[in-house]
Order: sequence, then structure tokens, then C-alpha cells
Amino acid sequence: MVFSTPYETGQYVAYPADMLTTRISFAVKLIDDFTKSKPIGSIRVEIKEIKKKAITNPSGYYLFTDLKAGNHTVSIDSDLYFPQELTVDISSFPDMKNPVSEVVLTPRTVYPFPQNATLIRGVVRDAANAPVKGVQLRVIGRDMETISDEKGCFVLYLRGIENEEEVIIESKKNGNTRTINVAAKEFQTVSAGFISLP
Repeated sequence: MVFSTPYETGQYVAYPADMLTTRISFAVKLIDDFTKSKPIGSIRVEIKEIKKKAITNPSGYYLFTDLKAGNHTVSIDSDLYFPQELTVDISSFPDMKNPVSEVVLTPRTVYPFPQNATLIRGVVRDAANAPVKGVQLRVIGRDMETISDEKGCFVLYLRGIENEEEVIIESKKNGNTRTINVAAKEFQTVSAGFISLP
């Protein structure tokens, strides 16, 4: 590679024969479900089949370049958010000039929620009192859901609660469903206690 000397010219010059060109295959935009903005912490994004890591740009997009046509499985992993996988078909983007997939990340229980957040925390256990991982939990009548982690713990973050409001939490796994009522309090963390699944 040949560059002109910066202190003589005030700029670097790359000659055409020395340039390397890459083609963006697609990009992934991650959104924090709690803040509805850019996620925080360390996040690993890669193509699962070939272990190719994404390149991040200053705008926060995760870019993949020079991929072969076809389907690719994108793996997203983080300490603060639940892992996700999505299958991307490079040829199926509606706008090939803007090949971006948006992914909403759900915070884990270790996420650094602000002190004034309205939260419901709890643990899911089975009949033998062992923690249950991967239970789907949702607040009925609200657009809020999560899953339990490896310790059976979960956290639900609510918006629009005024003072105190009773909410119904539905838990579901392998066809087993339970509901419990919890009094959610504005700007406070409330314990839902233990949810037992048969």
C-alpha cells in the first residue's frame, strides 16, 4: 500500500490498486425494550453457521458484509438481555438499498433498571420447588411479556401505572398455565413471590 506522507501533504492518499471494497449484505438494528433506544452493555452479534462477527458502525448498526446468498442465522447474546436468534434471507428484504432487520431485546433480571422504574419481580418454581427456566410470562391487557431465566427469576417493567393498580400475570410453559394477581405500585419494585407450575 502506498500513502503520501501526512506532514508534507496534510492528507493520506490511497491509490485505486490498493483499495479494498466490501459489500454490505445486511444490517441489524438492536432496540432496548425498556428504553426503546440503543441497548447498553456488551453485545455479541454473529452469523451462527460460519461464526462471522458483525462490524459495528458509529450509528449502532451491526453490519455483515460479503455474505453468500441464502438464509443466515443471526445469534445475539448479552449479559443484560435474553439471547435471540433470527433467520435472515438476504434476497428477501423489501428495500435492498436499506437491508436492515430490527430486533427488540428483552432485559434480563440483572439489567440496571433506574430507581423510579415500576417493576414486578418474582420466581417461577415447579411442584418440587425447583426453579423453572424459559417460562413465558405476560401481563394480561398490556403489551408486556418476558421469560424466566436459568434461576426461574423474572422481571416485568410496566408503564402508565397510576398510584396502585392490580395486574394479572399469566405464566405458561408446556401447556401449563397459571395466573396470579399482583398489586403494582407506581415507581416501585413489587415482589410477585413464587409462581408454581404443576
